[in-house]
Amino acid sequence: MKLDFVEYCEDKGKPSEWRLEGCQLGNVNLIVGKNASGKSRILKAINFLSILLSRDVFIFPSCKFSEWILTFDSHNQESKKVYKLVLNNGQVIEESFSIGSKNYLDRKESGEGKVWAEKLGQYIDFQTPVDGVTAFKRRDSIQHPFFDEIYNWSNSLRYYQFGTYLGKNYFLSNSNRDEMELELKDQDRVIDIFNLGKKEIGLDFIEAIKSDMLSVGYNISEIETECDQADKVSHPDMKSQYIYVQESDLKDKTAQGLISQGMFRALSLIIQVNYSLLSKRTSCILIDDIGEGLDFERASAIIKLLIGKAQSGLIQLIMTTNDRFIMNGVPLEYWLVIERKPGLAKLHNIHNSKQIFEDFKFTGLNNFDFFATQFYMEGFGNEEQIEQ
Repeated sequence: MKLDFVEYCEDKGKPSEWRLEGCQLGNVNLIVGKNASGKSRILKAINFLSILLSRDVFIFPSCKFSEWILTFDSHNQESKKVYKLVLNNGQVIEESFSIGSKNYLDRKESGEGKVWAEKLGQYIDFQTPVDGVTAFKRRDSIQHPFFDEIYNWSNSLRYYQFGTYLGKNYFLSNSNRDEMELELKDQDRVIDIFNLGKKEIGLDFIEAIKSDMLSVGYNISEIETECDQADKVSHPDMKSQYIYVQESDLKDKTAQGLISQGMFRALSLIIQVNYSLLSKRTSCILIDDIGEGLDFERASAIIKLLIGKAQSGLIQLIMTTNDRFIMNGVPLEYWLVIERKPGLAKLHNIHNSKQIFEDFKFTGLNNFDFFATQFYMEGFGNEEQIEQ
């Protein structure tokens, strides 16, 4: 499934209400906006819902009231899928799912509802705990195969905060742990994911990492993990491992702790994205603050690399930035610009503001000017500049 529209609201009807409007997505998306305009908030809202739909977890949102409406595969009205979930105080008060004109799930605040049973060819009554999400709790490939699509999309969604360590400070790995317990959504488990990729995919995985790192400007001839021998002696049931790389122009290998933060962020992201792609375990990749900590050339290169993967149809890519150089390197057709209003993040994009986007092509200005002059709102006339 491909995510086409996101509607989201927090604390509806209260002074703290915050809504997302105009979030129509393509295969490649760059959300741009000033600081505190809601860029990270949008990605976190999508990621949090993906966790609720793919994990048996306690509902503990950051706000009391949350409402999501996700639309998938909207290019065809018959196959268009719409999922809605409303939470209040950690409980589900409304949940529904439809495909085309047919409603497959209708669940009320009490936890009672009706769901379509494919094998029986009829709707059946059900009761779900009020703190449980029906689309996860009622998964059944025989009676409710439509829930499998929701689960597969949410389970394979990946969320990366590029401005963080991305696993650079993670070393310890339990050698006796069942690999099924590895949480692929955890962006800090890069060592475990690297080891899993070597085991499941082999040389193709390693070569893909090296090739992608080269395209970003890091020429590495070797990448591997190594155990800390001292830790192995003192804790025989544990493995303290780290990643190292051999750069082609250096005589000695560079251990994880000595790799620059910018290089490690690129390496970690490339390892995890390649594992997801080559193991066919991805649907949508969210990256907050893409390029943070990288110089202009490498930031541009990694974005070009990711866009190429998304354009091939392998993934859907949703990134955020407020960096002028990154904005200038990403075509406007991929942009979603946040217009911040009280309690509202309104997104302007090629879909809902087509004429404005088209008009800007004739100005001769660079992409950042489209944002800095707020051309996306009303054309010329507002010269307010972005906070730097």
